[in-house]
Amino acid sequence: MSVLGRNVSANLLSNLWSVLLALILTPLYVLLLGVESYGLIGFHLSLVAVLGILDTGISATAVREIAWLAVRPEGRRTIPDLVFSLEVVYWGIVLMLGVCGLAAVWFFGAGWFQTKSLAPEVVREALLLMVVSQVIQIPSGLYLGGMVGLQRQVESSGLAAVFGTVRGAGAIALLWMVSADIRMFFLWQVVFCIVQTLVLRNRLWRRIPMEPGAPRLSIKILSSVKGYAGGMLLIAVSGIAMTQVDKFVLSKMVTLEALGYYMLAWAAASGLTRVASPLIQAFSPRFTELVSEGDETQLERQLHLASQLMSVLILPAAAFIAFLAEPIVFAWIGNRSVAVAVAPILSVMAAGTALSAISYPALSVLYSKKALRPVIRLSLGSLIVCVPVLIAVVAYFGTMGAAMFWCAYGIVLYVSCEILVLRRLASANIPLSVLKDFLAPLAVSATVAAVAGVLLSHIEGRVTFIAALAASLMVAWFLALRACTELSNTVKRSLT
Repeated sequence: MSVLGRNVSANLLSNLWSVLLALILTPLYVLLLGVESYGLIGFHLSLVAVLGILDTGISATAVREIAWLAVRPEGRRTIPDLVFSLEVVYWGIVLMLGVCGLAAVWFFGAGWFQTKSLAPEVVREALLLMVVSQVIQIPSGLYLGGMVGLQRQVESSGLAAVFGTVRGAGAIALLWMVSADIRMFFLWQVVFCIVQTLVLRNRLWRRIPMEPGAPRLSIKILSSVKGYAGGMLLIAVSGIAMTQVDKFVLSKMVTLEALGYYMLAWAAASGLTRVASPLIQAFSPRFTELVSEGDETQLERQLHLASQLMSVLILPAAAFIAFLAEPIVFAWIGNRSVAVAVAPILSVMAAGTALSAISYPALSVLYSKKALRPVIRLSLGSLIVCVPVLIAVVAYFGTMGAAMFWCAYGIVLYVSCEILVLRRLASANIPLSVLKDFLAPLAVSATVAAVAGVLLSHIEGRVTFIAALAASLMVAWFLALRACTELSNTVKRSLT
C-alpha cells in the first residue's frame, strides 16, 4: 500500500473510532449528568474549537512547512528550529489566552448561562476547570501536526485514538464511581490533558531529524513563515467565528436546556466532519508536495479523487440523518422526548455540515498553493454579512434558526471554494467537476435515503432499526462509489 493509502486508512479508522466513541459516550453523559450539564460540555467543545484557531494557524503552518522541507535535502536540517520556534510562540499565546479566559470566567461566568438546576458557583468552578484543561490540551495540535508533516500519520492517528478513548472512558468511570458532578468531568480533563500533551511532545521530538546542537528560537524562520501563518490565523479566526458563533449566541439567547438539545444535534452532525478531517490530513501533505514539484496535472487528479472520496463517505450518511433524524436519535439516546426535540435541528444541520466538509479538499489545495487572500475575503465577508442574520433568525426561530443559518453557510462555502480552486487549475472544467465529484453521488445518496426513510421509519425495535439502517447505509455507500467513476476505478486497481 502507498504512503498516501496508509495515511488515509489510518486517519479514517482513527476518526471513525472517534465518531463511534462519541456516539457511545454522549448518551452516558446525558444519563449521568442531565441535558443541562451536557450543555456545558457542548460549550466546552465549542471553546476548544475557538482556541483551535491556533491549531489551524500555527499547526497548519507546521504541517505545510515540514512537508515542504522534508522533500528537500537542504531543508531537512532546519526542521528542528522551525518546530521549536513555533512551539515557543504557540505556548506563549495559549498561556496569555488562558489568563484572559480565567479572568473572564471569574467575573462573568456564573451569570452567563440561564440555568435551572445548576447553582451559579458550580457553573463558575466548572468553567474555571474548563479553561485550564483547554490551555493544556490545545498545544497537542501542534505536536500532532508536526507528525503529520513528517508523514507519521499512522502513528499520530493511533495516538489520537488511544488518547480519545482513555479521556472519554476515564470521565465516565469517575462520574459513575466517584460523583456525577460536572466539575468532576472537567477535573479529569485537566489531569488527562497534562499527560496527553507531554507524551505527544516527546513523540514528535523523537521523530524529528536532529542536527548537532540544540534547536534554537529562530526569528529568521518565524519571519519566513509569518505571512502564511498570519493568513492561516486570520482565516481560522473568521472561520471558527462562523462555525462557533451560533453556540455563543444561543448560550445567551436560549436556556441552557435548549442549548443542550442543540449541542446534541451538533455532536451527531459533527461526526461527518470527523470523517472528513482524516482524509484531508492524509491528502494535504501530498497536495503540498505536488505544488512544490509543479505537477499541476497530478494535483488536479488528486483533488478529484479526494473530492469524490469525501462525497462518497459523507453524503450517504448525511442524507440518512436528514431523512431519519428522529429514529436515529432515539436509537442513539433512548429517550423519545429528547429525540423529538433534537431531530428537526439535526436534519437541517446535517446538510450544512456535509457541505462544509465536502469543501475541505478545495480549501486544502488553496492552502498548499498559498492562495490565502481569496479565502480570507470569503471568510471575512461571510462573517460580516451572516452574524447579524444569525442573531435575527435566532431571535425569531430559536435553535432552528441557528441550524438554518449553518446550512446556508455550508452552501456558500462549498460553491465558493469549488470556484476558487478550479479556476486556478488550467485544465479544470467547473460544471463537469461539480457533476462528477458532488451531484452524482448526492443524487444516489438522496434516493437511497428517501427510500430507506419510508421503509425504516416504522421499525419499532432499536436493535432491528440499527441493523436495517447499517445495511441500507452500506448499499448507499456502494452505489455512491459506483457513481464516482474515477474513484471507483482507482479502488478496483488497488484491490487487484
